[in-house]
Amino acid sequence: MGTPPIAAYLHTTVTVTAVVACYRFMISPTAGAIARRPTPLMLVTSIAPAALLILLPSPDPGPIRWFALFMITVLTWQGVTSDYDVTEPIGPQRLDKQLLLVLGAVSCFWPPALLAWMGVYCGKLRGWKHHAMMPLRLLKAYLAWFVVATLCETSGSSPALLLVLGCVSLSHYVKPAWSKARLGPRPWSWAWHNRTHYLIASAYSWGWARFLRPDTVSRVLRRARGFDRPINILAMAIEAVGLVAFLDRRLLVAVLAGTALFSLAVALASGILFWENIGTNIALAITVGFLPAAEYDTAFGWPAALLALAVLVLSAADLLWQPWHLGWWDSPFTARIHWQVETASGEQQGLYNGFMCPYEREFGRVLGYFLTSEPVLHDHLGIVWDRRLRDLIVHADGDPDRLRNLKETYGRVQKDEQLASEHVDFLTTMFSRLNSGVPKGPLPRTLRWLKAPGGQLYRWGDLPPYRGDEAVRRITIRYEERCYRPAAGDFVLLAHDVLHDIDLEPPKPNDGSPSCAKSSSTAAPTSESC
Repeated sequence: MGTPPIAAYLHTTVTVTAVVACYRFMISPTAGAIARRPTPLMLVTSIAPAALLILLPSPDPGPIRWFALFMITVLTWQGVTSDYDVTEPIGPQRLDKQLLLVLGAVSCFWPPALLAWMGVYCGKLRGWKHHAMMPLRLLKAYLAWFVVATLCETSGSSPALLLVLGCVSLSHYVKPAWSKARLGPRPWSWAWHNRTHYLIASAYSWGWARFLRPDTVSRVLRRARGFDRPINILAMAIEAVGLVAFLDRRLLVAVLAGTALFSLAVALASGILFWENIGTNIALAITVGFLPAAEYDTAFGWPAALLALAVLVLSAADLLWQPWHLGWWDSPFTARIHWQVETASGEQQGLYNGFMCPYEREFGRVLGYFLTSEPVLHDHLGIVWDRRLRDLIVHADGDPDRLRNLKETYGRVQKDEQLASEHVDFLTTMFSRLNSGVPKGPLPRTLRWLKAPGGQLYRWGDLPPYRGDEAVRRITIRYEERCYRPAAGDFVLLAHDVLHDIDLEPPKPNDGSPSCAKSSSTAAPTSESC
């Protein structure tokens, strides 16, 4: 097989540049703007300009069409089966889910409908969250390619589409590698000095895999600590190898498969499940493996690799899209807010994040620090961004006085009376309406197994999980501190303080369905914007 002519590589380069520019300056801003509009206005502003493309011949994406259909199907499934925010009227939410299903079906045959689909998924159904960002950006890139190829009547642009899709996917791993390389004084500081097994300990304290006995987890941690450096080096290698993935088709397939395995290992260790990324990268790897070689020659080789490198560097610099950094130091100390309920029969049960969908991500992370006056040292799962602070936490070895001094020196009080009041109102309204029989989600109880999985798997604790089988008469909010002591190899509970009790009135016949204007303000996505 001969080398493609320079003109073919130049054509691919120009098309990739046009697609990336269309993504950055047209598709992404438009999607963000329409997501904030009421549904009727959103449909008009998204479908009207897209309808002009009907008059032009549609480009052929080739086998990549099936990859796009897979992504549309997966995210539509997630949006349609997610639970309702029961503090808001159910009718409009039900209509939005039905609209998403219709737009998803139309998008499979006519990609311009993806713009309206994104408006519903991102804006109405709160889909623009960390774990769905990568597949959503892939759909934006696919739409950008469709627009460019249609308007420019570009033939033979499928290699450019593959290059852009690969760069979007791999940038979500290259950026974290770059972030880890910047954590210490040297690029290898994180790989050499991070104690990654603390992530397992903190996840266990946080609520992941608590069905395991503490002594079992301690034995795992004692064995795992000897593998910190090899695992760290392997993790950074998997994340960074995307920089050269387009040198060869087989290398790209291997890298995509490696990132899927990497995300699976992260889920097993930490309870953070990027199932959307895992499925997407496996599907993309399969698609690349079956692409006809002759038509995609210009997507591989050193010219294509240099082009992909430029796109990846620009994305890492936040000039195209903004993958998250995901670089930190792991520590063995955690402080978090826990919720528990007392049912009508008097049983105490844990209110874990799995039940709090569509806000399962927020209730699985750091939501609730505004309820306590305790200074907080860390972020999700005990992570910190200063190696010296990590070392001080480790050396404290669970001693309450030493940890108290660290909190007073390095911690930050996040107490906010207004946010606390809104949060209490949200929980009161939510469970009052659930007690009165308002449906939690669109699926009947017998079909709940069809619901898309969540991404924050902190669904275990000291109490059995609440699953909605009984009415709730009281909600108790607690502040807990836990620490894994590396020297002794055990877990200690340092604080277990009640912050607030919410007593709920028993359900009344024909109870209304009041909306809560600020019901979800403390559980909405933070700085994540479409």
